[in-house]
Amino acid sequence: MKKLLFVFLAFFYSVTYAEAPVFDFSPVTEENISLVLYDTETHKNVLSINADKPFSYASNLKLLTSAAALKHLGGGFKFLTKFSFDSTTGTLYIKAGGDPEMVVEKLWVLASDLKRLGVKEIKKVVVDDFLYGKKGIYTAESGDKGDNGYLAFISPLSLNYNAVAIFIKGHEKGEPVEVELSSPGSYFSVKNTATGSDNADNQLVVGAQGAGNKTEIVIKGTIGIKRTKHEAVFKRVANPTRYFVVTLLNLMGENENTPVTREQLQDDFFSAEERINFTYKSNPLRDIIRTMNLYSSNFIADSLQFYLGATMRGDVKKGVEILKDFAKNELGETIDIVNGSGLGNDKNYLTGTFYIKLLKYVFADYYNSIDFFSSLPVMGEDGTLKRANTSTENSGLVRGKTGSLTGVAALSGIMKAKSGKLYLFTFAINRFPSKSFKPMWALRDRIMNEIWEKY
Repeated sequence: MKKLLFVFLAFFYSVTYAEAPVFDFSPVTEENISLVLYDTETHKNVLSINADKPFSYASNLKLLTSAAALKHLGGGFKFLTKFSFDSTTGTLYIKAGGDPEMVVEKLWVLASDLKRLGVKEIKKVVVDDFLYGKKGIYTAESGDKGDNGYLAFISPLSLNYNAVAIFIKGHEKGEPVEVELSSPGSYFSVKNTATGSDNADNQLVVGAQGAGNKTEIVIKGTIGIKRTKHEAVFKRVANPTRYFVVTLLNLMGENENTPVTREQLQDDFFSAEERINFTYKSNPLRDIIRTMNLYSSNFIADSLQFYLGATMRGDVKKGVEILKDFAKNELGETIDIVNGSGLGNDKNYLTGTFYIKLLKYVFADYYNSIDFFSSLPVMGEDGTLKRANTSTENSGLVRGKTGSLTGVAALSGIMKAKSGKLYLFTFAINRFPSKSFKPMWALRDRIMNEIWEKY
């Protein structure tokens, strides 16, 4: 009997107090790794490394923005852009509602709808883009500067995330390169002095700047004619309202030089019976958040932050306070962040404990958690995790929000491990000793595969 008791106690001890698996984090030391794994069945952390040490999680911050937006607005919320046309004067009125997901394909459908309603021969456009304030366009705080697309201006009337894709290809040595833009219309001007070279190098310099009512794209340098694909460069637009209007006029077959003015308009102005009225409704917020998290859109994240600030507290800059208040009131965490996107290498330091609390908070609301967790990329299948290194066994079983900055990689989300158990997880690498993203992502994927296998 004593022997049986001894065997039982030995077994119990080995199960209860078994050491956690050892991971090889090289070339990063453990002090630069944060890793927490939470068992949803036992409600305990089964793995915890530097859980309370502040780390940069980059775009994982979009998880907080997602949760706060879903709580305050609801998954079915839709942004409204209102139109009213006075056929007697040929004036088209537009009231911006903050839709962050208008792209040229949807604008083409909108243009077709307006034409069918009888909107034609437009002589003037009046835009109310004052939702975020008198200035009309703003930038989120991040410390980063430049004209790249991920630093696009935030505005209540936007198109293509207020950026343009520029596709460049060389064909003959010494001859001008081919340049194509992702948007139709005359809003952009191109100054191209770049030429083809007889190799496969990319020595292009591409910039974007405001030039009157346009954004001027400047392309210099060389690109090898042996490159098989177009080089894609993304730049922000200088005047989002003008960009939207000119592209809309183009798609409607109207004069793109039509005068555009700004004026504040009341909502009831867009219900007058003597004019042609139309309201464009965005996709539901749950779908917009999926787009944001699937492709890690800084523009959508900061737009949601600004919309919450403008509509709830009358100031776009106070949107970040709403995120902080959510963390304090719902998670019991006091945090110091500067934006809702996670952009900024020396900003937005948080802990693994914070992210596990956030994931637990959402997971506890079983129905509404569907909108949240279904927005996350699936490892090895789609979004920013499409090219992640996975095994065939765990395909489709790990969902996570990625985060990437120079020297930073993070992933937080939910996984069904090989054992069949369901875990919430958060993982961050800081101070990776290379500016290259691929080896850093490879380390992230290797550790996640090991966790899936061992737990």
